Amino acid sequence: MRRGRDVRDHRDALRRKALSDRALRRKDQVSARHKMVKNKAKERHISQLSRDSSNSSTRDFDEIHLENFDNYACSLKEPINVCHIIESLGMGGGQTMMMELVQGLNKYYSGKINNHVVCPRSAHSKYEKALYQSYGVTPIVMREKELTRFLSKHSVNIVLQHRLAVSKCLKPFLIGSSKYILMNHTFHQLNRIPSFLKCDYYVSVCDYLDKETRWPSYMKPSRRVSILNGVENDYVENLEAQKLEGGFKTGRCHRLVQSKFRADTIPWFDSKVSKSKNIPEHRHYLIGHNAEARKLCKKSKICTYFGTVADRLKKMSILKALDVYFYETFTHEGASVAILESLACGVPVICKNYGGNSELINNGVNGYIVEDRAGFLKVMKKLSSDRDRLDELKRTTKEDFQNRLHVRHTACKYMQIFEGVMKA
Repeated sequence: MRRGRDVRDHRDALRRKALSDRALRRKDQVSARHKMVKNKAKERHISQLSRDSSNSSTRDFDEIHLENFDNYACSLKEPINVCHIIESLGMGGGQTMMMELVQGLNKYYSGKINNHVVCPRSAHSKYEKALYQSYGVTPIVMREKELTRFLSKHSVNIVLQHRLAVSKCLKPFLIGSSKYILMNHTFHQLNRIPSFLKCDYYVSVCDYLDKETRWPSYMKPSRRVSILNGVENDYVENLEAQKLEGGFKTGRCHRLVQSKFRADTIPWFDSKVSKSKNIPEHRHYLIGHNAEARKLCKKSKICTYFGTVADRLKKMSILKALDVYFYETFTHEGASVAILESLACGVPVICKNYGGNSELINNGVNGYIVEDRAGFLKVMKKLSSDRDRLDELKRTTKEDFQNRLHVRHTACKYMQIFEGVMKA
């Protein structure tokens, strides 16, 4: 009796396995069909974009040769009206860079440009008012369908869309007389660039993004350029640094998301730095929101959690007090505003070679590019034990920033793009 029962149980198990395998095969077949249909739809979409390009209202431009800040003089007789459009007003690098650019254009080309900042409400998320108030700018939130009337009312000459991962082409909502420029901030969703077909001009915030973008064959090189991000620091010299504890202070300030931050760095600091006495009197400071980091910092001996700091002056006063900026990230990005803000304070940066980081950091001049945490620790140990070397690195960091990364250089290049597009 037992043997017969075992045989039946074995047959039932085989039958169940056969049914399970059959179900998996069917699932795989359905998934493959869905993928094939999706790919064909994508191919049709790209093909349609290519056909539409022949009917596009955009024009090809002669190559715009960009002069440096000292040699350029804007020749526009009338001030141009520029509308900066961004689909999210939350805390992020794209939003911060937009405000830095707006302020730079207002400061260095006063009387030549009028800037408006607009957020379409359909894609609007959290509005960090403190961020924009610290720049003295009040964004205008409206529905997409209200854009046309706004642009017409303010006689907008140029629409500069700051592309985020969630952005979409806004050409249907613009007036015919406005030039449409796309400024790409992000590595995410680069495959969506062809959907912005009808832009007149394209700007990538670093060479890395331009090279990684699969530009359509109909996109002529004369319609795109790379302009490295820059920020303002003229106010930093007179800004009082925050009083922070520690003989050697490191820190970071950005959105503490998974692609840029791992909470296990906190116990790593405690075990590799504090317990082994690698860097005596070391303290590490975190600016940005992360619930796990907040809990771990409460137990840590050397890590302090500030949380979100939206106010520009307070944020920069903390950064100014650091000896080294610790920028461990885990994926590619554009030209990091987090790195730029640290350099603006004269604080050298240690980072990995992701995205546009190598375009911002010159080894031994304004920081170091390393491969892993062992590299981070090695550089921090060296700088903490050689104060003269650290002071020299801070000096060259300030010098390099003024020569390359100050927002006056960035604003100068955008004004030349605006002037060139207007005259085309």
